[in-house]
Amino acid sequence: MPIYTTYVGNKPKEKAVKLGSCFIYYVMRNRGNNEVAPISITLMTLTVLKEWENYEIVYRQELNRPEARKWMEKRAQEARTGNILLVCYEKDATHCHRRLLAEEIARRFGVEYKGELA
Repeated sequence: MPIYTTYVGNKPKEKAVKLGSCFIYYVMRNRGNNEVAPISITLMTLTVLKEWENYEIVYRQELNRPEARKWMEKRAQEARTGNILLVCYEKDATHCHRRLLAEEIARRFGVEYKGELA
């Protein structure tokens, strides 16, 4: 089963019902999944430098932390039996960490990332 992404305003619970068996994870700081939420310094990289490429590099490096790797591995295992839906606030996934996170889980653990739910 694949990984999908969406944003809070896109009614993730309603979208998940259409997927069938689905695990929903809000991947924002203080929403229970801090292991993969961007660290403050990463957010400052984007805010101060306004350069997405630098943010992407720093965030992907953060995902090498042991707690982040463990979190991603668990989601990859779940994706083998059900759909995974990663949710955050940013409407545009082009410049959002949830997309980077989904891509990293897919790349590192061999699960499929299907993209944004419409």
